[in-house]
Amino acid sequence: MEHVKIGSVSRRPLRGILHRIWKYKLHYIIVIPALLLIALFKIFPLITGIVMSFKNYVVFRGLWGSPWVGFDNFFQLFRNAEFQNAFTNTLIIKLAVMTICGMIAFVVALAVSGVRSSKLRNLTTTLILMPYFIPSVVVAYVISHMLAPVQLEKLNLHLFILGDPKFFLPMLVIVEALKTCGIPILLALAAIESKRAVLLTQNIASESYISTYVIPAIRAILAFTVFQLSTILSTDFELVSNLYNPLVYDVADTIDTFSFRSGLISGKYNVASTIGMIQFVVQLLGTFAAYLLVRRLFFHDLFNKSKGIETIQLNSKRRHTIGIVVSTLYAIGIIVLIYYICIQPFTVRSASGLNLWQALPVSRYVDYFVINFAAVIVNLFITATLAYPLTVKDLPGRNIYKLVLLFVLAAGSGTISEYVTIKSLGMINTIYPQMIFGFFAILNVFVVKSMFNSKYASLKEQNAAQGRGELYTFFTLFIPKVWKILIALGVLQFVSLCNSYFVSSLYMSNSNTFSPIMVFRTMTTGLNKMGVEPGDPIVMQIAAIITLPSLVLLLVFRKWLTSEVLISQARKM
Repeated sequence: MEHVKIGSVSRRPLRGILHRIWKYKLHYIIVIPALLLIALFKIFPLITGIVMSFKNYVVFRGLWGSPWVGFDNFFQLFRNAEFQNAFTNTLIIKLAVMTICGMIAFVVALAVSGVRSSKLRNLTTTLILMPYFIPSVVVAYVISHMLAPVQLEKLNLHLFILGDPKFFLPMLVIVEALKTCGIPILLALAAIESKRAVLLTQNIASESYISTYVIPAIRAILAFTVFQLSTILSTDFELVSNLYNPLVYDVADTIDTFSFRSGLISGKYNVASTIGMIQFVVQLLGTFAAYLLVRRLFFHDLFNKSKGIETIQLNSKRRHTIGIVVSTLYAIGIIVLIYYICIQPFTVRSASGLNLWQALPVSRYVDYFVINFAAVIVNLFITATLAYPLTVKDLPGRNIYKLVLLFVLAAGSGTISEYVTIKSLGMINTIYPQMIFGFFAILNVFVVKSMFNSKYASLKEQNAAQGRGELYTFFTLFIPKVWKILIALGVLQFVSLCNSYFVSSLYMSNSNTFSPIMVFRTMTTGLNKMGVEPGDPIVMQIAAIITLPSLVLLLVFRKWLTSEVLISQARKM
């Protein structure tokens, strides 16, 4: 009898787990399509890359036919002086950008929070976000033109900033920080607003300026900085690679540029796969650390129930004046940049004899819009279906599921193993890579889950208590509450796909199939077949046509691009 009792007790937990699995069966079913895509295009290449890093990979012998060399690839890489230099430069640039970006965000956020008019604050924050929506290759081209010796000599400055290591590194750090600081500025402003909203709700007349404004801003910026741990060995590849040159390799060559140049371009797959493995391990640890730190220390600073920055109120005339001055100066700088990119090029005639649409065919422009839009639709489906199971706290296997997503998140994209996978599937010189690698944005999954749980978890619990099924809850609660979030994330994903040329450059060798941004890139280097010189006005006209859709999307969807949504971009910097 005692044996029977022990057996019956031991079966109860198992029965409970099986009951919950059956209860939440929808959550296991809806993730199958997304997980199959992830397995094929993310996990399989990741495993391939891990194996490749321990082999002397020979293209004609294939992965499994190539000889096993153990850790020799790693030993050789760490003895490589160029890699050592690139590794050090990456950390210096990353840490410097994080520091400068945080300092700018702190100062500007406090200044803008002092502006009394909510309309002026919203206008200022929209302008502050604009540099992030401009393609990095366009920013690099503009900076290269502005800092060219010919241009500087007009100001009686005899400098070669782009070729002098002591000037180049500070310039690169400042440019990247200014391009990306809009997001931490909005995070800091949202944190201040959240603190103000709490005070107003609790009828607290006032607290000190430091506790109401300074500390929330610092915490939000620290949270943003923590996110950078997950990409500590990555930089803005397209910005760096379009600004640097052999004269400044000593200070500007990063792991990403070294891997692309020495691994992919030179066909040294061993080098590229080994670097990819090192980045994955380091950034996996960084991803886990960032996830745990944000979850335990900064979750409520990033995901709160406030809706905007309208509740910020400040009676100090001095702070209001400072806010107006800082906002005005910042706005003038951005407006000048937008004018230079989007308007000024059309005031000058091209010396090439071509018009804009001869240089960039309308059909190709439209084709890539359609391709990117299709990728975003799949991306939104994947994001919604992967996020929904994470809204159930007692879902069996939930922690394992999160670990898998974090592994995929740390794996990144653009690796040599992904290239080998795409090549083995016969997709080189096709549109499919552009679509496929637009499917995945794993951080979006955690953003949707966190935003839903922080605001609507109680409603989901009510549905469960009332006996409503998960399918009913998915369509009547989850989707209605997150559809604006999904569209905002989709807008950011679409902008990211339109503004990056990396996939096109990696998988396309036929210039007739280049994406619009890749067409622009080839013209900036003088490698185009039409004979357009890099400084020709038509080059900037193409830049304008490429940049305008992103800026229009920013203006149209600005209200939906909240600080919480913008967290999804933290790892892309």
